[in-house]
Amino acid sequence: MLVLFLSIGALLARTSPKDNSYSYLTIFSNVIHLVDSNYVDDVDFNKVLDSALQGMVENLDGESFFIRGKDLAAYKKQLQDNEDRADVGITLSKRLGMVVVVAVEKESTAHENKIKAGDFIRSIDTQYVQNFALYHIYHLLKGDPGTQVKVSVFRSALEKPEEFTLTRRSVRKPYLESYIAEPKIGYIRIIHLRPGVENEIEKKLEAFGRQGVQQLILDLRGCTEENLDLAVKVADVFVGATTIVQVSSRAGTSQTIVGDDKIAFKGRLLALTDYTTVGGAEIIAGAIQDSGAGKIFGTRTFGRGGVQKLLPAGENYVVLTTQKYLTPKGRTILQNGVEPAIPYKEELKKADQAEEEDRMLNQAIEQLRYPEKKAA
Repeated sequence: MLVLFLSIGALLARTSPKDNSYSYLTIFSNVIHLVDSNYVDDVDFNKVLDSALQGMVENLDGESFFIRGKDLAAYKKQLQDNEDRADVGITLSKRLGMVVVVAVEKESTAHENKIKAGDFIRSIDTQYVQNFALYHIYHLLKGDPGTQVKVSVFRSALEKPEEFTLTRRSVRKPYLESYIAEPKIGYIRIIHLRPGVENEIEKKLEAFGRQGVQQLILDLRGCTEENLDLAVKVADVFVGATTIVQVSSRAGTSQTIVGDDKIAFKGRLLALTDYTTVGGAEIIAGAIQDSGAGKIFGTRTFGRGGVQKLLPAGENYVVLTTQKYLTPKGRTILQNGVEPAIPYKEELKKADQAEEEDRMLNQAIEQLRYPEKKAA
């Protein structure tokens, strides 16, 4: 493998000297040669080159990664087992080479131990996971119900990592949470994008209508599923016969998805978003914002908006983002997220406020209760 890299780098540099990618291959082969000739100890170049390939692919975005050929079966098994095994209630991504917590399930063992979105995972049991692909990390976190796993977490480089012992649980996860927040103000939180969720939302909206609800808060925080079809169905409930999302590839826009003319809610709509609004929920937020069906209130969404594809690379494989999602007005969601029209202003906790009080939700209710105050 070492000889192959050195030979390819030198050959490509001679044949295409103006191509920057080829010149970088020359640099890469030169560094390998220097390491091989000068490093103080013998080097396992299979391990070094695997790490280099992994770093190259993961630096494209947080969802692309390299798979060694011998690990392909484990990757496929993890995909099959994903719904059947118990977990600790966290969604992960890779950012700047670190394993970051994107969202935490309410009432999960991670939530009970105060693990939060934005925390970094350092190790699982005895294994440091920074260089592991996400599917491998999820495999370590999941297991049989009732079993335990040790997770080391830190919030910044200045803090000492803290270790938690988390119990894996199998919990039946509801689609939605809904209630009347105030007279004429309804609240729906999408917890998970699961088949049939759009029908459940329509039923809730019908019930709200009978109760005189004229304004709605649609909470998209903590919703992290990637399902495009379900995201489109949910957005269609609110935006009607207009563009919901565009799917773009390297060659340009390959698909524009348009809703039908049935709108289940025509009142004033405010959608809540933050860092834990991920994937399909970002498509919903973008559609609501760009169609004018409602306003987005909160903070910028995570920025995971693409289609990943497993591709062979010799004896190995890569999972690459081959398509990305754009909002109806053509804004890229991948790595950019969706910016709210009305930003949430973080407030200092008051002495009489409960620790778990949802201050963003309180501000959203204020936005609907006193629209003239906002205009002023």
